[in-house]
Amino acid sequence: MPAHTAEQFARNRSSALSELPLLGRERELARLLDFVAARTPVLVHGSRGLGKTRLLLELNRRLSAAAIDAVYIRFSQPLHAFLLDIAGRLSLDHSGSSSVALRGVLWKAFESKPQVILLDDIAEATPPFYRFLERIVAAKGNAIVASVVHPHAAGALQRIFWNRQMTVPLRALNRRDAGALVECAIAAFSSDRPLSSEFALRVTQAARGNPGRIVDMCIRAADPAYRAGDDHIRFGALAMDSLTGWLP
Repeated sequence: MPAHTAEQFARNRSSALSELPLLGRERELARLLDFVAARTPVLVHGSRGLGKTRLLLELNRRLSAAAIDAVYIRFSQPLHAFLLDIAGRLSLDHSGSSSVALRGVLWKAFESKPQVILLDDIAEATPPFYRFLERIVAAKGNAIVASVVHPHAAGALQRIFWNRQMTVPLRALNRRDAGALVECAIAAFSSDRPLSSEFALRVTQAARGNPGRIVDMCIRAADPAYRAGDDHIRFGALAMDSLTGWLP
């Protein structure tokens, strides 16, 4: 794939989450809002591509509209990089700070001004992550909504999300919602090269209710690399690449 095409694809893929409607997730969103209102930790889990990031971003939007302070952060290692990211998002002065100093600054910030932490894509968190976040969650007014592929992948943070009643599993979209998302994605990313109803049907079938694959295939369909000489889409290659190359 040419470099400029790859760059365009990356821009389209990153913007898709915010541009497309959240379909088939109102029940899960309502549960998350209830957990936030109760200041109860909650863990969203599901296979890659099911829309965990999209759900957290929509939750962030709803909280902002309700004037509830929240900070969205993607999980990253090591701990120091994670602390720096949070400090940056809170606009805290952290230049040259050690991890120990950063933890103190952040603990004080969350205790003085409670927030909802939206922690995306946890992967094998170590005990220091648990000790840092546990103190924040224990402070009055704070809450945490996190996402992970599987609860066991949360590592040491399983201690925070120990109760299975505090989890929200994501399932594949039903056929109606998947079809609606296909139509929205085609309209958003392939308006310059109209796609047939047959293509929409094949995407719906191939994606099996996975929103990430739906968006990925509709974006890739605009790439000349997936067009045959007669301008027909090389659907087999497109579907295979979306299966092996789409992002969480």
